[in-house]
Amino acid sequence: MRNTSPSTERSKAAPLVSVLVSNYNYGRFIREAIESVLSQTYPNTEIIVVDDGSTDNSRAVIDGYHDRLKAIYKENRGHASAINAAFEASTGDIICLLDADDSYHPEKISKVVACYQERREILYVFHALRRVDINGTDLGINEPMDRSRWLDHRVRRFIAPPTSGLTFRRSGWELLEPVPDGLSPIADNYLKFVIMGLARGYYLAEPLGVMKIHGDNMFSMGNWGTSRFPADIKVAAAMRANFPQLLAKADRLVSVTLANYWHLKRHDRPTVEESEKYLARSSSLSKMRIYGGAVLRFCRQYLRMIFAARKAKLSSSPVHAQTAYRKPHD
Repeated sequence: MRNTSPSTERSKAAPLVSVLVSNYNYGRFIREAIESVLSQTYPNTEIIVVDDGSTDNSRAVIDGYHDRLKAIYKENRGHASAINAAFEASTGDIICLLDADDSYHPEKISKVVACYQERREILYVFHALRRVDINGTDLGINEPMDRSRWLDHRVRRFIAPPTSGLTFRRSGWELLEPVPDGLSPIADNYLKFVIMGLARGYYLAEPLGVMKIHGDNMFSMGNWGTSRFPADIKVAAAMRANFPQLLAKADRLVSVTLANYWHLKRHDRPTVEESEKYLARSSSLSKMRIYGGAVLRFCRQYLRMIFAARKAKLSSSPVHAQTAYRKPHD
């Protein structure tokens, strides 16, 4: 029988959790982010803060916590590079990500660790985030699930949370790293799409953190914009290149992107160039899957738009208003 030292027993009861904080010019927010980690009810954490070449007061704020975290100052190379640097400096059994403009609820790490301990086979835990604007107004939760549940490659129609709602076992992260540098600023999409395709995890529907919506967010939970389309196609290309077994998942991401691109009637060169590069390296089967899925999704969106317009027109018509309510018989 193997002898187990007291320190090993403590490690099993309270595994070390590494919180990886990535920052770029969020000096006005990063103090709250750091304090939210320091105030956790969970006892065994380390904080690694990577400043990715900020030009504001970020480093002065970080320096104020000199002996309570590990700070890494580097030249600006983007979100993916910052996350990679933070992981390299970490030693924890569980990895939690935090954007410098977001914050954790006090019991976030305790609840995530409990989830891992109750489900030994999972390699990642995602959780909901509550969106709050700069004035403190609660904007609600974007994730569509109203219950906690298992996650894996079979899950469809699931909007995974952004960076600050993602956590991994170290062994799960090691399947993914390093994150390709060229995927900034949506390296989190690469992480969650790939891990869901490779392994089983769990989703906690309880909001365990806050995502600030302040106007400088590059993308805010499902906000499709011109720069988002080529970024998502780059994520799909990286998935396909690094994990050939996820080809169908990568093709689906391109298909969804093109459907949204058509629906919003975008006409931008970066999206055209990235889609042409992806399709040039695609087989005939992949092209059929991409275009067929995009056309189907576009048609569904178009029909939903027509039905919504008709419903709105009917509900506002005088005839409908007169017959909408019938007095019950005495």
